Amino acid sequence: MDVLKTLGLAFYHWIEAIILFFVPRQLRLKDISKDVVLITGAGNGIGRLLALKLANEVESLVLWDIDEHRLQETGREVTRIGGKCKCYVVDISDRNKVYSTAEKIKQDVGTVSVVINNAGIVSGKPILELSDEAILKTFEVNVFSHFWINKAFLPGMMEKNKGHIITMASVASFVGSDRLTDYSASKAAAYMLQEALFLELATDGYDGIKVTSVCPYFIDTGMFQGVHDKVIPMLKPDYAADKIIEAYRTDQFLIVLPRFFYFMNTIKTIIPAKTGFYLYSLLGGLSMMKTFAGRNNNVDNGKVKSN
Repeated sequence: MDVLKTLGLAFYHWIEAIILFFVPRQLRLKDISKDVVLITGAGNGIGRLLALKLANEVESLVLWDIDEHRLQETGREVTRIGGKCKCYVVDISDRNKVYSTAEKIKQDVGTVSVVINNAGIVSGKPILELSDEAILKTFEVNVFSHFWINKAFLPGMMEKNKGHIITMASVASFVGSDRLTDYSASKAAAYMLQEALFLELATDGYDGIKVTSVCPYFIDTGMFQGVHDKVIPMLKPDYAADKIIEAYRTDQFLIVLPRFFYFMNTIKTIIPAKTGFYLYSLLGGLSMMKTFAGRNNNVDNGKVKSN
C-alpha cells in the first residue's frame, strides 16, 4: 500500500507541476510584505541587486558583507529608494561573529524570517596551484557559513513554523569544470545541504519553512570576469535577480538558470562518462576558465578580500 501511495503521490505531483507550468507566475506570488530578509554578500553583485529589488517589497532588510564601504553604499541606496535596512559587517566564515551578530539582530530588528545565503568566493585555479588555505577558505565561505547562519536563524523560524532559506548554489553543483575543483565541490555541498535540510524540516513537521536552491550559470557581475564560453553566454544580473525573487515568492524548491541545464543534468546521468567529457568540450567547458581574471573579492592566497 505504501508503494501504491507513493506512486499515486508522484502522479499527482506531476499533474500539479504541469498545471502550474501554464498558470502565470504573477497569479501565484505569495505576500512577502511582512518578511524580514537577511542577505549575505549584499555589498556586490547579485546580493546588492536583490537588496534593491526587495527594498520596497518586504518589511525590512538585514544586510551583511565583509566590505564595509560597499555594504554602506548598498544600505544608503536601499534607504534612498524608500526601503528599511540594517547593515552589519560580518565575515561569515567566522562562526563566532555570525552567532554574535545574530544575537544583536534579534535585539535590533527582531526575528529574521528569510535568509538568502548569497555570499561566495571562487579561486579559479588548477588544483595543484591552490594553497591549502585557499581551499579551506572556499569551503568556509561557500559551505560552512551556511551551517552557522542556518543554525543562528532557524530557531526563530521554527517558533512560528514560518520562514524561508534561499541558497545560491550553482550549475557547478552538478556539472564540474576545469579550474573549479574547490568551487564545484563547495557548491555541490551547499546544494546537498539544502536538500538534506528540506527533508529534515519536513520530517520534523516544519512544513511552513520553505527551502530554495538557486543553481545559476555564470552571472555577469564581475565574480567570473574573464570567463568566456563560446556557446552559452553569461546570465544578465537583472534577469538572474528577478528569477531568484520569483522563486522565493512561489516557494520553488530548485531553480536552474538557464533552463538548458535541467536538460544537461538529465543527459549527464544517462550517457557514458567519456561521452560526457566530449559533450562538455563541445560546449566550451574545457577552455572557458583559462581566461578567468575574477575581481578583487575572490580568494587571494587563501584570504578573502570581500564577500
